[in-house]
Amino acid sequence: MNTKQKDFLSIDELIENIKNKGLLIQDEEKLKNVLKHNNYYFITGYKEPFKISLGKYKDDVYFEDILKLYHFDKKLKLIFAEILFEIEQNVKTTFLNNFCNRYGYRELDLIDPNNYDISSPYLTDTIKKLNDQIHWYGKTNQAVSYYKQQYGFVPVWVLVKVLSFGMIRDLIINQKSSDKDHICRELVNDKNLKVFEVQTFLELLITYRNICCHDDKLFGFIHNKINIRTTKYHHQFNLLKNSNVYVQGKKDLFAALICIKYFADKDNYSKFIDNISKLINEYSSKIKSITKQEFMKYMFLPEDFEKLKYL
Repeated sequence: MNTKQKDFLSIDELIENIKNKGLLIQDEEKLKNVLKHNNYYFITGYKEPFKISLGKYKDDVYFEDILKLYHFDKKLKLIFAEILFEIEQNVKTTFLNNFCNRYGYRELDLIDPNNYDISSPYLTDTIKKLNDQIHWYGKTNQAVSYYKQQYGFVPVWVLVKVLSFGMIRDLIINQKSSDKDHICRELVNDKNLKVFEVQTFLELLITYRNICCHDDKLFGFIHNKINIRTTKYHHQFNLLKNSNVYVQGKKDLFAALICIKYFADKDNYSKFIDNISKLINEYSSKIKSITKQEFMKYMFLPEDFEKLKYL
């Protein structure tokens, strides 16, 4: 266990700490102002591409280069958030339409175990979490409390708006086979995908959605559990393999691009890929300490990833 003391540092001490690490500073006063409004430790989470070994940076690296990468990631998250919010809305609406058509439209219908696969080992926990979210939003959400007070019940279409994306995923997982089959066919543009494949894709996209919403680090992210299946798109790129098995595009940013392609319409997906490409070109030219190839490597993207929009 690392017992080294980590003390709180003032802005002046942070500046000295930066210099002691061998980093250069372009404008010290401007950087001090930046550090008043941006967490130093969040920024330094982007330092790895600028290092040649543990604790040692490349020559002529400016702290502002790390800051630019930090800003790049913020803009990247906005690009991802836009299309992921659209996918979330589609998933919620598809679930809503199927459920209301088959089982009813009140919250009591939504929490009724008989409207799900009663053999599911996850159903009891899912219904409990659903009740907790309904109870919470009954207190905090104006639309939920309004319907409860005025009509004595809350319509499912109101609840779906406020329930988390993860909650909707869990409800879908616990639905009867016929419901899951129908919803999954409606959600994706490849009708040959199996239900468990769609669920895995959704799981990865929910993780990326939460990263964007909570302003966590997206650049260089790798999921520690999910490993999507090899798709027809993997074979179109020169991806990293281990013993002839793909390791790139399975749980990383490129995997997310592949998953999104199955859920998004062609025009929105093309715009999404173009926006990422433009952002990479902009910042790879701004940041002199790492090459564009290094940039792409840390993002786990093949250099011709834009080709995805044409496949």
